[in-house]
Amino acid sequence: MAEALLEITGFKMHFQTDKGVVKAVDGVDLTVSEGEIVGLVGESGCGKSVTSLSVMGLVPQPPGKVAGGSIRFAGKDLTRLKGREWQKIRGNDVAMIFQEPMTSLNPVFTIGNQMVEAIRQHQKVNKKKALSRARETLREVGIFREGILDEYPHQLSGGMRQRVMIAMAMVCRPKLLIADEPTTALDVTIQAQILDLMRRLNRETGTAILMITHDLGVVAEMCQRVVVMYAGQVVEQGDVQTLFKNPCHPYTKGLLKSIPQLDKRIDRLYSIPGHVPNPRKLPTGCRFAPRCEFASDICREQEPQLLELGDGHVSRCWLEDKDGTRRGADRDATTNTA
Repeated sequence: MAEALLEITGFKMHFQTDKGVVKAVDGVDLTVSEGEIVGLVGESGCGKSVTSLSVMGLVPQPPGKVAGGSIRFAGKDLTRLKGREWQKIRGNDVAMIFQEPMTSLNPVFTIGNQMVEAIRQHQKVNKKKALSRARETLREVGIFREGILDEYPHQLSGGMRQRVMIAMAMVCRPKLLIADEPTTALDVTIQAQILDLMRRLNRETGTAILMITHDLGVVAEMCQRVVVMYAGQVVEQGDVQTLFKNPCHPYTKGLLKSIPQLDKRIDRLYSIPGHVPNPRKLPTGCRFAPRCEFASDICREQEPQLLELGDGHVSRCWLEDKDGTRRGADRDATTNTA
């Protein structure tokens, strides 16, 4: 495996509110190697976006507070950086594609102005060379329209704006690209084009990608490894093929079981019972226990730790013995191998 580019170890990001402490991210362990595409999945509110914003140093502190752990990028602990130190890394070595390009692009500046600013912020080039670089990067993402550098975000379609966002993120050739729901609100055709584009950029430039999504189909198509989060913690991770064929955590099984299957006719799609716990009032023991049909007394009393199951496959569940042997004959029946 290539050298680890991003290493998140025991990271905690908590928020102080009038009603108590919100443990949005509570002990996350995650790595992304050079040139690797890693998927980060889970329900809304599980901590995916807060994790990515923490990597970018974009969580306001206060109300946010790093309550523990570290985020190391190329050996440097990002949690210790100050304002000007962040300016050298953010947008240059680490870039991010946000969920909604219309709210991420500045509506009062042209596409050219915004791209030139990003280039000149990190590279010592004049405006003419910066415009040339912007034009070249837009062509790389499939935009050949003349005069687009003089246009404003509202003049572009959703797919075009998303391509511009990718171009802005890639214009300085970052080592790590964080894509937070990059295909949300796009139709299926444009989504396929955006994913093909990101895959090509990864292949041609060697940029590592952390793909944050709730769409397991995107993960299966794009990623080499997948990390599953629930209630602020990683509950399972492994290579895509292993995790899809042999999920071990009941939450992962539930996510996979909820995917529609063309070869099966059903009246109603499966959904995991219950609700995501309130991050201010997390349950004792396993955080998934209130929704888990296999929960026992130990699940409700003691919090499980991530258990190594072999070949980088880990699971945070009491259903696994210490030697990785499965317990409970009826549990294998819930595994979705689609």
